[in-house]
Amino acid sequence: MTYESLLQQAREWAEWARQEHWLSAAALKTLNELEQRGPASLFAGQIDRPLVAAFFGGTGVGKSTLLNRLAGQAVARTGVERPTSREISLYLHESVTRLHLPPGCPLQQVRQAIHHNDDRRHVLWVDMPDIDSVEQGNRDLVLAWLPHVDVVIYVVSPERYRDDQGWRLLRSHGDRHAWLFVINQWDRGHEIQYQDFQQLLIRAGFVDPVILRTDCRDTEEQRKTDDFARLQRLLDELTNRHVLSQLEHRADAIRLEALSESLRDALNELGNTEGYTGLASFLAARLESGLKGIVEGLDWPIRNVAREFVGREASPLKKRLQLLSAPSAEPATPKPSRPVVLWDDWADSQWRAVMEQLLVEAGQRGLATQPLRQALDTINGQVEPTVLGEAQRGLRQALLRPGHALQRGLLAFTGFLAVLLPLSALGWVSFQVVDGYRQGVQHQAAWLGVDFAIHSSFLIILAWLVPFFLNRLLTPSAERSAIRGLRNGIRLALGKLEDQVLAGLNQLEQNRHNLRQAGLAILARTAQEDTGRSTEGNHSLIGRVLPQRTTPDP
Repeated sequence: MTYESLLQQAREWAEWARQEHWLSAAALKTLNELEQRGPASLFAGQIDRPLVAAFFGGTGVGKSTLLNRLAGQAVARTGVERPTSREISLYLHESVTRLHLPPGCPLQQVRQAIHHNDDRRHVLWVDMPDIDSVEQGNRDLVLAWLPHVDVVIYVVSPERYRDDQGWRLLRSHGDRHAWLFVINQWDRGHEIQYQDFQQLLIRAGFVDPVILRTDCRDTEEQRKTDDFARLQRLLDELTNRHVLSQLEHRADAIRLEALSESLRDALNELGNTEGYTGLASFLAARLESGLKGIVEGLDWPIRNVAREFVGREASPLKKRLQLLSAPSAEPATPKPSRPVVLWDDWADSQWRAVMEQLLVEAGQRGLATQPLRQALDTINGQVEPTVLGEAQRGLRQALLRPGHALQRGLLAFTGFLAVLLPLSALGWVSFQVVDGYRQGVQHQAAWLGVDFAIHSSFLIILAWLVPFFLNRLLTPSAERSAIRGLRNGIRLALGKLEDQVLAGLNQLEQNRHNLRQAGLAILARTAQEDTGRSTEGNHSLIGRVLPQRTTPDP
C-alpha cells in the first residue's frame, strides 16, 4: 500500500471522527498538513524518472553559473538577467514530455527551459529563488517545492558560508532530501573556511557532510583547482536507479513516520483503554448521594402536591394529576393560587450538576467530552417528563393499593371482625332471648329483665365498636399513600435515568472502540509499510548525503 493511499485513509478517518466531535480541529489539521506528494509525483506515469536536483542559496553565491557548468550549456541566465529572485526555473531534458506541477503552484512563477545534453538527461535542474530574500512569497514558493526535491544542492560563497538561516529553514521542513554543500567562487576561498563550514554543519547534525569546492569562472584557465569533477560523479551516482530508489524509500519512511506520529496523537485524544465504561463507578458514587439529596429536597413539594391532590377528591383524577406539572403560561381558567410544581428548577439544577461532574471527570481522563455532552443533553431533556410520568404512575398505584402488605392484611382482618363479632354477639343475645322465653313459658318464671337488655346492647355495641375502631386506625391515610407513591415514582424515575446514562456510556464506549480500532488498523498498516522500507540496505553514499533524522538546533 502506498503512502498516498494510507494518508488518504487517515484523513478520511480523522474527518469522520471530527464530524462526530471525537477529534479536535488541531488533530485534523495536522493530518491535512502532512505532505502527500514527493518527487515522483512530478513525473506521474513515467517509470524511469530523472533525479530532481534543486539549487538553493543566498543572493550572489553563483547558483546559476554553477548550474550552467553542470548542464554543459547556458541554461540559466546570470547576473542582472537572472530571474529567479522572483520565480523558479526548471531545466529539463527534451525527453521529459510533461511535468505535473505541485498543486496550487502559480504557473506565472515557474519558467521551464529545455536542454539537449544527453549526459544530463537523468537530471531535472531546479533553480530556486534566493533563500535570503525578504519576499515572504519567495520563501513560500521554495517551501512548496521542497517536498518534490531529491537532492538539495546548497550553494554558499567564501564570504557568506556562515549565513546559515537558509539551509536551517530548509532542514526544519524535512530531512527527506539528500544534501550536497557547495562552496562556490572558491578562487576567493581558503582552506580554513572549508574546515570552519564543515564544523558548522557537523554541529547542526550532519555527521559527515559532503562539501564541494567549485570555481565557475568562464574559462578553464582562470579556474582554480576544485571538486567539480567529484560533484559530477556524485550526481551521476545519485541518478543510479538503485540509489534513487533508496532516496525515495527514505523520503517515504520519514513521511510514514510523521503519519504514524500524527495518528498516535489523534488516537491519544480518544482516551485510555478503560474509556467511558470506567466512568460507571464515578457516576454511581455521585448519584448515590445526589439522587438521595434530590428526593429529600423534594419532600416539601411532594407533601404539598399530595395534600392538594387529596383535597380535590371531588375532581376527576386526570384534573388532579395536573398538579404534578408546571402550570401553563396562560391558564384556561384563573386559579386562586399557583399549584406546587413537583419537579422544579432546583431539582433540575441538582441533576444537571451531577451530569456536569461526569463531564469534568471525562475530560480529566482524556476522553472526548462533546459526544458525551450530546448524549447527556438528550437525557437531560427527558428528565422532567420521565419524573412526572413515573410520579403519576406511582401515585395511581399507591391509591389503588394503599398501605403496605401487612397493613392491608390487618385492615381486611379487622373489617371481617367488624362484621363477624357483632353478628356473633347478636346471635348469642337472640339465643338467650328465645331460651329465656321458653323457660318462662314452661316454668311460669319471669322473662328477661331490663338488666339483660342493657347488657346485651352493650355486648353488641362493643363487638362492633372494637374492630371498627381498629379498622379505622389501620386504614391508610390517602395523603400518606399519595406521598409514598410520589416518592417511589421519583426514585424509580431517577433510577431509570441513571440506567439511561449508563447505557449512553456503554454506547459511547462502543463507538469509541470502533473508531480506535479503525485508527489502529491504519496505524498498523503504516507501521508495517514503514518497517518494510527501513529494512532495505543503503548504498554507501546514502549515509553521507542524508542527514540524521533529528530536529536541528534552532
